[in-house]
Amino acid sequence: MWNNSSFPADIDSAVSISLPDSVVILTTISSVLSVVGAITIFLSYLVVSEARNSTRLLLVHVTVADLITCVGTFVGSIRYFLRNEDDYIVKEKTLAINCTGTDNVCLVQSFVNTFSAMASFFWTAIIMLHILMTLHKMEDWTNRWKIVAFNILSWGIPLAITIAAAAEGALGEDFSISTGPWCWIKGCLSPTTVIMWMSVTGKFWEVLTYLVSMLFYLGSKYLIWRRTRTQTYSFGENSNYNLRDEDQLYTMIFLVLVPLRIFGTIRFFIAVHKSISNDNLVIFNHIDHVLLYFQSVGDSGQAFCNAILFCLKDRVVRRGLLERLRRFCGRPTYGESERLLSNNYVS
Repeated sequence: MWNNSSFPADIDSAVSISLPDSVVILTTISSVLSVVGAITIFLSYLVVSEARNSTRLLLVHVTVADLITCVGTFVGSIRYFLRNEDDYIVKEKTLAINCTGTDNVCLVQSFVNTFSAMASFFWTAIIMLHILMTLHKMEDWTNRWKIVAFNILSWGIPLAITIAAAAEGALGEDFSISTGPWCWIKGCLSPTTVIMWMSVTGKFWEVLTYLVSMLFYLGSKYLIWRRTRTQTYSFGENSNYNLRDEDQLYTMIFLVLVPLRIFGTIRFFIAVHKSISNDNLVIFNHIDHVLLYFQSVGDSGQAFCNAILFCLKDRVVRRGLLERLRRFCGRPTYGESERLLSNNYVS
């Protein structure tokens, strides 16, 4: 069996292999905040018609994937928090001998998170591609048929890969190998098999998304720079683009993804190095432990950070949401307040 930490020789000498409570708490808080962030993004699409365009629709799709991820991570955290420590140690010993079974909650949560995380990577790359091609073509590049194709691609491929992993018995209790208090790839499989399935079901697509999104980002910035050389250019200057000035924020979506997910990626490569070289240096364990805290926040925090970037920093969306909130609370909107002040001034 492959572990992040040493594994006791027998059950009687077993020591606690638990994650710190603070890791579980951070994961839970991050998941809850992302649920709030996802709801905010959904509401912004429904109630702020001025911001409702193709780019915002693609954001809704990536937010669906992120919402599924944070709900799955939340379930995983609660399951981990409610576990019995002695049973957990016995389970690890048992799986070391018979790597076949896992509890249903862990299996379902692993399936859901594996599927949704890959879908989020696909949708993030598609948003960057949409921005780049819209700027290049000087028209709204994403139409109804492309949306259908994107849905087939971004949900279908992750689903097929996840079903294959489940069918091969790869999903289940991982004992926090490159993860936090949630399940992913069974840690009782051989190191080579674990690395292979972690790559196929997540890390390959994650790193590919980093690279592709960065290229699309640089391409978008180049197109903007080329046009500003010869004329005064505004990101949303032509309504035929179906872009707004605030949509330039979407070019930064990979700058949200990478800082949030990079800690888990580094932990994965540390695990790969330890497996290949059989090197269990204390420094690697210390680094892995520190990165675990950041990963516990980042892996489930994308919806919350996206809500900050695409709702709070977007002036039109922020104003639209605040006006809806004021109306819900029975207070006049900004426009109504200005009219009242104007009428009072005239009278």
